[in-house]
Amino acid sequence: MTTPTKPSHLRTPGDVIAALPYLLGFHPADSLVLLVLEGGSIAQTLRLDLPATRNDRRVADELALSLRGRPHTHAVAVVVGGGRGDPPELLPREHLVEELTASLGYVGVRVTCAAWSPATAKGSPWLSYHDLGDQGVVPDPATTTIAARAVAQGLVTHRDRETLAATLTPDPPEALSRRSALLDKAAAEAEIGETEDSATMVRHRTLVKAEVARARSRTNPLTDQEVADLAYALSDPWVRDASLADAISDHAEAAERLWIELTRASPTPERAEPAALLAFSAYIRGDGALALMAMDRAEEAMPGHRLTVLLRTALENGMPPSTVKGLAERAAAADWIPKPDPDPPLATPHPDTPDPPTP
Repeated sequence: MTTPTKPSHLRTPGDVIAALPYLLGFHPADSLVLLVLEGGSIAQTLRLDLPATRNDRRVADELALSLRGRPHTHAVAVVVGGGRGDPPELLPREHLVEELTASLGYVGVRVTCAAWSPATAKGSPWLSYHDLGDQGVVPDPATTTIAARAVAQGLVTHRDRETLAATLTPDPPEALSRRSALLDKAAAEAEIGETEDSATMVRHRTLVKAEVARARSRTNPLTDQEVADLAYALSDPWVRDASLADAISDHAEAAERLWIELTRASPTPERAEPAALLAFSAYIRGDGALALMAMDRAEEAMPGHRLTVLLRTALENGMPPSTVKGLAERAAAADWIPKPDPDPPLATPHPDTPDPPTP
């Protein structure tokens, strides 16, 4: 999926195919990609592995179900890979495109363009499913307007999905073990000192905000102690939820870099919190591939993690990033400073308690 993007510079199917690596975050292979257009913008970009042929109709129906009830929507479908094109008689996965066109049409979404290409690389041939005479070659993906915008935003396009997944590979076990010991120590000290009060919660949130700001220019990796301090701070649901607001702050890119680093560097189960924050940030930014991978890391670290389950449900039901972004907006507007308890009432003397002596 992708945040709303004007498709005005995508004039041909070749332009669309060249833009896919920057809309997805990686170069897709053997994939069905569906661009959902609303109000003149690309509202979502959905990608899935090409299904077995016997599942074409089921997959088409599931995609259509996720777009039901969205008026004034149309779509562009692209098949990448799946076999060799052999015009004019046959293109790979024609049956899948036919089923998709029918299922989307049933819910009121018109497929205005459907094209095939063996790859998204420069010079790859493309052909239209609607008109085999409509064909061309893919331009250099790096020269597209969407590519320029991605570079300006500091976004990285990976060679393939596996390379993207490798960016979230956990640190070596010995490093995770050291940090786990530091987290155990912090938890033990908190239990002894009963430090889980509102002042501690505010201090933890302040620590996270400071590290987000520092991530903009920091070049050295976090130390073991810094990882442990941040992971312990984010283990408080109040601090984690308040940190959702970082995804729409002036430091949003730095926050995402910090969540990626902490997802690699934190031991379990604490890894679930930065991974969920990364999933949220990627979701509202439109990077569905990274969001799903971060959700997987969060649920591996803490099965049933509540925020992750909510995000996955939203993604699987086709909820647009703009809707999910409302969570960050509410987090930013909320008064997150916990209020101290009011002074307790004076204790009422027990009836059997003698009156104090008169001086």
